Amino acid sequence: MKLTDLNPRWFVLQTDGQRVGLTFECPHCRETRLGIVFHRRGYEAIDDAYVRAHHRGADADFIWTLVSGEDFDTLTVTPSVNAEAAGHWHGFITNGEIR
Repeated sequence: MKLTDLNPRWFVLQTDGQRVGLTFECPHCRETRLGIVFHRRGYEAIDDAYVRAHHRGADADFIWTLVSGEDFDTLTVTPSVNAEAAGHWHGFITNGEIR
């Protein structure tokens, strides 16, 4: 399945701010939106400081690494996205594919 099939949206913390994450429909139920916050590979310290300054409660354990891709068709993040505790999907976003 492609990420673009799940109605993805970029997440920003300020109007006209940098993209710091995305939300998308859960691949299992297609009713709940899942969301992740990320930092760009090589900019972890800068991006994490920005996220923490603008989003209270942001924990480094819950910030994914944007490995590659500038759009939803090519996006790769690590590690896996695990929403199983809430009864939702656990898998990977790799090169715009949901696995």
